[in-house]
Amino acid sequence: MQNLTTHLPTTTPTSLHRATTHPFLRRAGSGQIPKPLLSQWLSQDRLYAQSYVRFIGLLLAKVHLPRTPSPANDENGKAIQEKILDILISALTNIRTELGFFEDVAREYELDLNTPLAGLEGYEGRFSAGPITQGYIDMFVSAGSAGTSLLEGLVVLWATEVCYLRAWRGAAVYLDRGSGGDGDGDGGDLDGGALRKRFIPNWASEEFGVFVQEIGDVVDELGMVELQGGKDGEDALAKCERWWRQVVWLEERFWPDVE
Repeated sequence: MQNLTTHLPTTTPTSLHRATTHPFLRRAGSGQIPKPLLSQWLSQDRLYAQSYVRFIGLLLAKVHLPRTPSPANDENGKAIQEKILDILISALTNIRTELGFFEDVAREYELDLNTPLAGLEGYEGRFSAGPITQGYIDMFVSAGSAGTSLLEGLVVLWATEVCYLRAWRGAAVYLDRGSGGDGDGDGGDLDGGALRKRFIPNWASEEFGVFVQEIGDVVDELGMVELQGGKDGEDALAKCERWWRQVVWLEERFWPDVE
């Protein structure tokens, strides 16, 4: 059977491309996102990150460690549940660091992380999760619920991270092309350089790529076990595909309209 992380992107090639090549990303890489719009988007992304903490907690509750220890100093001998535990702990540590990073960069570049959504009926002047952010929050609660398998939850985790990585690596292509705007700050960047100097290098980094690959590895390993066996395996695969499609749908709509 094909690895799950290889299979899932093939089910939504067009929508995945749109989600990870949005015009907002191109403008971000070119320094063409003004501070008010960046503040608005970061405010929503921060709410997303906060909900991610609870999601990881729900997934941790699904992990059942083996009663017998793994062989000493043998990474390959670790039980899959132990590997999943390690990944989830790393995810929790990373998101805590990320939340602090948001606040540090916001202070450095004078960005407001409590910026209400603009131009959206019912949200003017009131800071709260927008409809797509709320969609992510609700999805995390559902994907971590008692009726959802650990594999499904890990698929959601991997899907959100791999889409984010692909999106910002696409934006990073524009970093060396310079800003063509009329803004002030570093190189004319409309946000003063926050995206191109701080955020994008972090979100497109090799370190983040390794982390996403590690999540994918445990998804594939667990999938090889749980997706075997006739009708049950087919049903489990169909559920994973539905979660993937939901993440891609949300990701495409999470980026602000810039055109």
